[in-house]
Amino acid sequence: MDFETTARNNHRNGMNCAAAVYNALAEINTNKTIPPMPRSEGGKCGAVLAAEQILREMGKTQETIDAFDKQFTEQFGSLKCSELRGILRNKCNDYVGTAASLVTAMIENKHSL
Repeated sequence: MDFETTARNNHRNGMNCAAAVYNALAEINTNKTIPPMPRSEGGKCGAVLAAEQILREMGKTQETIDAFDKQFTEQFGSLKCSELRGILRNKCNDYVGTAASLVTAMIENKHSL
């Protein structure tokens, strides 16, 4: 399944960024609870918060979560919603799709994490 496309479609269809990512990966996250609220932790992007929560719920280590944060920051320059939304070259739907894609790769162990 293409979780990135599902996450992007969820977002386009009105879900907030966190819910879009979280619900896209719900099928493979057997320990799911509820999606986090965007900006609820230090102003972080909801897509980032959802990705971090999914990784935790799926038993990944803090090292993996840190690696996600690093890759996302390298690609977009920040983890914070206000900073990301201020960067005109990227759009929220791109953050949602990338977050879902990175989580999928980490879950499938495509990265050495």
